[in-house]
Order: sequence, then C-alpha cells, then structure tokens
Amino acid sequence: MSKQKLKDPLGQHVRLYAIVYKSPAWKVLSPSAKALWCDLRVQIGSTSNGTATTALGILGHYGWTSRHTVMRAREELVALGLIQITKQGGICSGGKTPNLYRFTDLETYDILKKGITAHKADHLYKKVTSIVMGKQMLKSLRVQKKSKVKNEPFIDAVATLNHENVSAEFTS
Repeated sequence: MSKQKLKDPLGQHVRLYAIVYKSPAWKVLSPSAKALWCDLRVQIGSTSNGTATTALGILGHYGWTSRHTVMRAREELVALGLIQITKQGGICSGGKTPNLYRFTDLETYDILKKGITAHKADHLYKKVTSIVMGKQMLKSLRVQKKSKVKNEPFIDAVATLNHENVSAEFTS
C-alpha cells in the first residue's frame, strides 16, 4: 500500500508559535497589526516564506479596505521585527510589482522566479526585550511619520536597535 499524505480536514491553518505570541514585540502590536500578521501568514505556504504582500488587491479578499490602515499595521510589523522586506516593489521597481515580505521566525528558501534568496530565521522581534522598549519604538515610528521631513528613511527594528546602541555609547 502506498503512503498517503495526511490532509487537515478543515484545510489551511495559520500557526502562531508561543515564542512569538509571548514576545514583547507581539504584546505591543495594535489589533490591526496582529490581524495583518495573520492575513500575511495565510498567504505563505510551507516553503514560500518571503512572498507575502500587503497589496490591497490581495488583502481585499480578507476584508481590508483602507490602504492607510494596512500601511500603519505593516510599518508596526516591520519596526518591531516580525516581518522584513525581501523584495522592493512599487515605484522603485517600475510600479508593476508589490513589496514582498518574509516572517523573521521562519526560514526563507530560494524562490528564483521572484528573486528571493534563502535566509535563516533570525527572530528579529526578540531584540525587543521589553514592552516599554516596544512602545518606545512604536512611539518613535509615529513621531517619524508626523515629521515635516519626508526624505528620512523608514526605520526598521535593526536600524532602531543599532541607533539606540550608538546613542547609549555617547551618553555613557
């Protein structure tokens, strides 16, 4: 008798590991950012981490209607290190393809068609060591968004942590 693949009778599911759920980064996320995380997780299969997109055309199927809400939630996820961009899209790539994202708690495999290279799970969200630190990161993100200077680069979790380490060296 041949082996049969066991399929879940209820279909696809989203797995939220306890290590992510209990992390300070997850605890400070807004409800819309948590919902976006789940909807992005649905987009990836077992080997397609790195192909999740926040394009409203895709997310509209999950009930998202406001691109501004999606944008704010995505920025929270990136700033806290739960997702990271794998391929720049939008205006930078001629405006035809959306940005692609990977989850930092999962390994990424080579996907040559989309130009995605393999990457080990680096768990960037673990660098947020306390709820206070996570709230400060989100606060600085909101301040940056309200800034009159529009040419500042977007700050992700790695850049924020590196900046804090540098500023801590100068103050001590």
